Amino acid sequence: MCAKRGKKQSKRKKPEWKYIDRYDVLEYRCGLRAGDYVRLRRDLVIRDSQGNPTGEIHNAGEIWQVLPGASEDPQVVFLLQPDGQRHTWDDDPSIYEWFEKVKPSEGNVSQHRG
Repeated sequence: MCAKRGKKQSKRKKPEWKYIDRYDVLEYRCGLRAGDYVRLRRDLVIRDSQGNPTGEIHNAGEIWQVLPGASEDPQVVFLLQPDGQRHTWDDDPSIYEWFEKVKPSEGNVSQHRG
């Protein structure tokens, strides 16, 4: 794109999504580690980018696995949902409002192995 001289170029909007290909975080700031398992404390309604429910709900009691993360900002916890899809969560203590850490022997964690 060319800009006329003397005119201010508008600042480009930062992209909402960023491609990540390096997963080098094994321990998160919140204390979770890659390979840990967490149990969803209450039902989680999935919402679209406008905040509207998509109709997808994850039920309380589901066991999710903590995956290695990326050292990019902002830091988020990478999780593997029971359906095999990845999900991210803020890497701060608020994750424990929604999840509790469990032992791999608790619950049915075999659903994470393919």
